Amino acid sequence: MSTVLVQKLWSTLWSAGSLSRFAQHMSHASHQVSYIGSEEQRVYEEPHVIFQNWLTAAQKEAPQVRPRLACMATVDKSGEPVTRLTSIEEVNSNGITFFTTLGSRQAGEISANPHVSLHFNWAPLMRSVRIAGSAHQLTEEQVRDQFRRFPRHVQMSITHGPRYAAAEWQSRSGFFARIGERLNTWLGKQPEEIPMPHNWGGYILTPSLFEFGMLSGEKAGRTRVRFRRCLEMPRGTRVGNVQAERQDWVYDSCEEN
Repeated sequence: MSTVLVQKLWSTLWSAGSLSRFAQHMSHASHQVSYIGSEEQRVYEEPHVIFQNWLTAAQKEAPQVRPRLACMATVDKSGEPVTRLTSIEEVNSNGITFFTTLGSRQAGEISANPHVSLHFNWAPLMRSVRIAGSAHQLTEEQVRDQFRRFPRHVQMSITHGPRYAAAEWQSRSGFFARIGERLNTWLGKQPEEIPMPHNWGGYILTPSLFEFGMLSGEKAGRTRVRFRRCLEMPRGTRVGNVQAERQDWVYDSCEEN
């Protein structure tokens, strides 16, 4: 595999036919799966934009696979890898956020070793994504803002536990409580806030690697595109047309039979 500038990525793949074959096989696999044509036309400089588009497509075309659910890998104190399922909340140029109890095993492992990886598998779309990097704890204000954006039943599950939230949701008192909340909303009254647990926290994963996998069919095999941060050189100094305020990425691409 040769390493080249990311600006040439999509034109290279498209001229080689990899993306066109992938689009054809996606349309054959499911009449309901739509291909994002912007990837054929636009050159991306930031891989998180590609991930956002893939995630949006997965949420639209295959919501049953819970597209935001990822297999997270951490390392424990003895150096053994540990995996669990984690739901991500936000994706932007700064990174990927997720939330957990600060006293959990997951939080302890991240505190001891911040190197984390996420793996998303969207089989109906024949796509997968692996993201690796370092995770750092969010501020209390950031965590509280996100907690307030959660639906009330999610807040109750976080505060009181999923069993309590489920029982409350199905109970008679819970039914009338929801009616009362609706009436208060119509009357312009704010519902009583659910307190956020003191041990509830969040992390942001700053990626150093994105790996996109595209299954192109049994005969064509799988196409993999791997983005890596160029950490060896200062930002914006690789070539003249890369702006200094942008993060430089390099990529490798290969096809597996």
